[in-house]
Amino acid sequence: MKNTSDVINICIASDNNYAPLVATTIASVCTNTDRFVKFWCLESHISNFHKKMIGNLRRQFDNFEIEYITIDADLLKNFAENISTAGHISADTYSRLFIPDLFPDLEKMIYLDVDVIVTGDIGEMYDMDLGRYALGAVAADYGASKEKWLADMKMDMAHHYFNAGILLMNPKELHNDDFLNKISDIANRYNAFIKLGDQDLLNKYFNAQYLELPWRFNLTTRFIEMELAHRDPEHRLQMQEEYKNCVVRHFESRKKPWNAIKNECNGAIIKNMTDFWTIAAMTPYHGWFSAQFTAAMAGQTQGTVWNLMSVLKTEDKSKEKKSFRLFGFLPLFSVKKKGKKAKYKLFDLIPLLSVKERKQGKKKVYKLFCLITILTIKNKK
Repeated sequence: MKNTSDVINICIASDNNYAPLVATTIASVCTNTDRFVKFWCLESHISNFHKKMIGNLRRQFDNFEIEYITIDADLLKNFAENISTAGHISADTYSRLFIPDLFPDLEKMIYLDVDVIVTGDIGEMYDMDLGRYALGAVAADYGASKEKWLADMKMDMAHHYFNAGILLMNPKELHNDDFLNKISDIANRYNAFIKLGDQDLLNKYFNAQYLELPWRFNLTTRFIEMELAHRDPEHRLQMQEEYKNCVVRHFESRKKPWNAIKNECNGAIIKNMTDFWTIAAMTPYHGWFSAQFTAAMAGQTQGTVWNLMSVLKTEDKSKEKKSFRLFGFLPLFSVKKKGKKAKYKLFDLIPLLSVKERKQGKKKVYKLFCLITILTIKNKK
């Protein structure tokens, strides 16, 4: 690690399944930040293979170092097992709550979820003055009323609910405040009202006593779409400006650039898709992300595929190729017909499905990836 006091400390957390996202997070930070970054990865069984793959990023970027800290899986499980949470929240999510005890002498740390890309200098966030607060976060309640939840949790009604995926913390101050024991007490006392895991716990702990950071440091899909469509023109203008100067783009929902095209908020194209894929191409995992996207599209577009195949019933069997393009230029899906055979490809490259007529049109055979027979239709007429 470089001998400098200007190091930016960033904590991330991942298990083996999300290791490729560790790589995209690091690459996005390093490509947009000149200063040296020390990444501390709270890991749960990340394999040596993945650690080596992530380490290969050093060939491209000389402004980072990564250190892995193993969090006892049983410790996380015991902490999380009695808390009511949404289905997508795993025990590993709670690892960020151990940051103050892991870094008791550190006065500043950024925490990042790994489903993000950094599109600006992360040093802009790191240099924010926390003042009298031990936490900085972006208030984003997605427009949902939380009055009942605030009342159930016995919170200050002036509290602005924040997203816990991106945080600026003072671990030393929190450690001195016996943070983890107090969080554990909150979990035990308010168990019945906790729906979003550690995010709810953190909101209760800070209870209107945190620094509200500018939106650009945690622009989630829901928040962007909500504010850009807000009835108040000032909200729309503010989001336009924050989005223009985005530093951290957070793909917090289930639909992300590597498994979807449209968001689940309003069905619009996921913003910053191109930015994500540009970063993914810098990592050793570009093929992995492409495979994830291909598999997701195969599932999500199944109905579309069957509809497209109906073209074979009405058009002639001469040689023909059709291409469906995203944004008018990015090859997404193609259909190539020659005689009695048709091939469907993702990205005009990856074989997804083939259809072949046999026995003078009395039989059709459908093959997944042009290899595995998944359906045979016989026409008895």
